Amino acid sequence: MPIYQGGIEYSLIRQSKENLAQQRLNLETTRDQTRANIVQAWGQLEAGKAQVQSAQAQVTASEIALNGVREEAKAGQRTTLDVLNAQQALVNARVALVTAQHDRVVASYSVLNAVGRLAPQVLGLNTTVYDPSVHYQQIRDSWAGVRTPDGR
Repeated sequence: MPIYQGGIEYSLIRQSKENLAQQRLNLETTRDQTRANIVQAWGQLEAGKAQVQSAQAQVTASEIALNGVREEAKAGQRTTLDVLNAQQALVNARVALVTAQHDRVVASYSVLNAVGRLAPQVLGLNTTVYDPSVHYQQIRDSWAGVRTPDGR
């Protein structure tokens, strides 16, 4: 150890090693968080699929029940209120189905986002992609608030 450096060289080496260790910990934390996000998004997608199947079965059952209530109403064993209640149950089942389908689509986009594939290019969207360098080139010489009214 050189006498005149006062240990600065070794101190910088230790500091660099600590910075490296901190960056490795940050990397592991980010990696773990990403994995957790993917697992959560996948779980939501699977739950959404199950909800859609359940809601489809509910719609089918409500349609059968409505047909049965209508037949019983024709025979005089059910009232108009019973038919209206069965129709409302069918409407509620259809609303639940649409909600479940919506949740499934949102969950599928969450999975794409979690794995880093939610981009217009990947999705094949017919839209212009924002390029920040183009915007930068347009405004790089504009000094907001410091120019005179004549532009100088």
